[in-house]
Amino acid sequence: MPTGDTVKYSYLLRTLVGAGHNVLITGETGVGKSVVTKDFLNRAPAEIVSACVNFSGKTTTKNLQDAFEGNLQAKGKTLLGPPGGKKMIFFIDDVNMPQLDRYGSQPPCELLRQTIDAGGFYDTKKLVFKQIKDTRFVCACAPPGGGRNAVTPRLFRHFNMIWVPDLSEASMKTIFSSILRGFLDQHEQSGLSIFADPVIKASVDLYGKAISDFLPTPAKCHYTFNLRDLSKVVQGILQVNLTSLESKEALVYLWIHETFRVFRDRLVDQADRDKFSTLAHERLETYLDMEWQLKDFEDVLFGDYESNDKSYLKLSDVNALIPRLDECLELYNADNAPMSLVFFGDCI
Repeated sequence: MPTGDTVKYSYLLRTLVGAGHNVLITGETGVGKSVVTKDFLNRAPAEIVSACVNFSGKTTTKNLQDAFEGNLQAKGKTLLGPPGGKKMIFFIDDVNMPQLDRYGSQPPCELLRQTIDAGGFYDTKKLVFKQIKDTRFVCACAPPGGGRNAVTPRLFRHFNMIWVPDLSEASMKTIFSSILRGFLDQHEQSGLSIFADPVIKASVDLYGKAISDFLPTPAKCHYTFNLRDLSKVVQGILQVNLTSLESKEALVYLWIHETFRVFRDRLVDQADRDKFSTLAHERLETYLDMEWQLKDFEDVLFGDYESNDKSYLKLSDVNALIPRLDECLELYNADNAPMSLVFFGDCI
């Protein structure tokens, strides 16, 4: 979904790559670095071909070498390049994820640095140096922490860096309102598409409060909410069968459920959960004009367990749900390695 922000980053990418520079896109988790880059590559001119390589903690130099040799053509005994008349762009996502070796380096990153520095890499089997031509690199990563490592400046000195800040509230509302409205418009008779904007405004406002009011501490180190959490709320709403959304109340119940599952279920004590419930109640009254009490929506659940066709529906009481889940478990255990599970509230 193009916004003013994504158009700016795409322009910078297009300009820098077009001038023959390597680009590093960085920013906090969930701001859309990979999405913006892949959209740019999908819209690239015909003379540009691209390949995507995802780094992880277990990526090795052989994985990167295989990616080079698998996506480039042999132009000679020791020369690799893109098809004739084209330029190759390698997009390397999560470039700072590889684990450090015993010497404190990241071997895949060192191979990438050598490839840029020397214009190629050594084939350790044939003991020859393979040159790479007409190839540029676009890398993406979040700041160090949470399994990500600091990358040597010897690699990043070859890149022009673009920092992607968090999306503005206006951009978030534009993106998610368009998605939700398009989904609800598929069932025109319901007339629920008019509530897409209020639902998204409430979601964005609640997301902002979650970031500011529930800060990570040593005991609550997982209180790290980002844009992916907001997107999960909308993705959860899109799971429902539109024919089961018969009223505004049904849509609001669904929104409450997705919001609580994404945000409230991650809170570790009752005081935090009560505070979040109060914040959600305030947004219900402000944006959706629903004068419900907390007890009316706090325990609402949706799932696909109660129907044979796996429809995503509002569920009955938790205690009435347990026999159905036990039945599903028996069916699973009949065809798979048995699991001995006990269904309690948090598990459900």
